[in-house]
Amino acid sequence: MPSSLRVIAAFAAACAPLRLHAATTAQFDVTATITPGCLVDGLGTSGNAGQFGTLDFGTDSTFATRQHTATTTASQTVRLRCTPGVTLSMTVDGGAHASSGQRNLQQSTTTTARVPYALCRDAACTLPIAIGTPVTTTIATTNSEDVRLPLYASLTLPGTLPPGTYTDTLTVTLTW
Repeated sequence: MPSSLRVIAAFAAACAPLRLHAATTAQFDVTATITPGCLVDGLGTSGNAGQFGTLDFGTDSTFATRQHTATTTASQTVRLRCTPGVTLSMTVDGGAHASSGQRNLQQSTTTTARVPYALCRDAACTLPIAIGTPVTTTIATTNSEDVRLPLYASLTLPGTLPPGTYTDTLTVTLTW
């Protein structure tokens, strides 16, 4: 082999890439944390869940002095789903016509015609829900997929009210 070819062959061998061995595998961690909580179906981006239901005391005479009760459990349209064991806290404000710590229905045509009513956690209305006071419920496995808010109400008509429709609007705040 001529010497120029030997030089070229030697040069080519010297320039050949070096084969180095390096680790080609590595590990890394992947984690996720699932926290307990609740889901309010129908909740928009504004945080407003819409209508929880209606407390309807019915219709009676101007001279009636009877007690009336109402509940939202049958008319609740918002569905709550919570992790079993979560403590759900519900706070209800005084409504649009509260006065001196008392919730009131008010006739739409005057600000003086009012009917005081009590909001409660039980059908007998022995467990009142005070204005702005949190009411807590621990979610059990049996109701975790369809949580109903315990909202009941009671009022006694005074027998001296002018005829008309009496209303109020309450705001419910849920935390967990």
